[in-house]
Amino acid sequence: MRSNITASVGALAGAVALLLAGCTGGDGDGGTAPSDTETGPLTAFFERVGGSMDSEDGKAQQRRIEELVAECMAEQGFEYTPAEPMDMGPVPGEGDVPAWDTLEFAKTYGYGATTGDELWGSGDGEEWVDPNQDYVSAMSETEQQAYWTALYGEMTEETLDPEAEAEVPDWTEQGCTGAASHEASGAMQIWEDPGLREAMDEMNREFESLADDERVREATTEWARCVGEAGYDFATPQDAQNSIFEEYNAVMGFDAEPPAEGEAPPEPDQAALDALREKEIALATADRTCQDETGYADVQRTAQAAMEERLWEKYGDQLEAAAEAHGISADEE
Repeated sequence: MRSNITASVGALAGAVALLLAGCTGGDGDGGTAPSDTETGPLTAFFERVGGSMDSEDGKAQQRRIEELVAECMAEQGFEYTPAEPMDMGPVPGEGDVPAWDTLEFAKTYGYGATTGDELWGSGDGEEWVDPNQDYVSAMSETEQQAYWTALYGEMTEETLDPEAEAEVPDWTEQGCTGAASHEASGAMQIWEDPGLREAMDEMNREFESLADDERVREATTEWARCVGEAGYDFATPQDAQNSIFEEYNAVMGFDAEPPAEGEAPPEPDQAALDALREKEIALATADRTCQDETGYADVQRTAQAAMEERLWEKYGDQLEAAAEAHGISADEE
């Protein structure tokens, strides 16, 4: 049986880049901060080593992963034709799609919950075909099992049990797919570098404590007052966004028990989805309007920028040294 578990390219370090996105940067004593006027030094660093959200960067990295998978599978005695990356649609901030943190995006797409099909496509287009399908189909059952094991790693009883809690195995247990994803992602290699554990732990703590910054607390209070005047009762912008996604999960049935084997999941209530879409866009618009009017967004960016500069001054040289040690040039873009 084929495993459905695939490696998430740069997931851990990419998450750091997402958490740190949207800051201003400058120079610190910890090396030359790899930033411009819109990106903080830590954000720029992690984007450079594999955490970029640019769609073309993502496709290029996926092609590299496919090439590495083919090399790995050849070493295991199998043929493997690299697959072309699927077009997932434009990334917010590219082309005609407004950036995430804009009022225009909120008015059009809300938080991207009920409007996901409009953003990324509904998946109703041309079906993707595995270029290795004919090759695998011609194998015996035993050969196919060996092929899937080489590609995705050993299947465990927990993996086969639909009621078992899903756990993503370590990349070393994900066959050629895991090995290729790990090698292609400089960000993941740096994130897992034991010598950087202290730095990574501190980055996480600093980000989590941003809400405790006095300026951010005051701005959050003003934001809550503003949305309250618009008829909403939320303590933070994240609470507002979470409320929509929680309701969306319920409408879509993601929180329900999975259907029995062979049964299709129930179709979501379209009327409920339409009502939630209207609610989502209204709330997101009020949220973003209040973030802009109260200065919350600017305060958040300023506090985060200061955090990035402080951490870069402390760990910049260490991060750059780790990048070079993992084969990522210090001036690589």
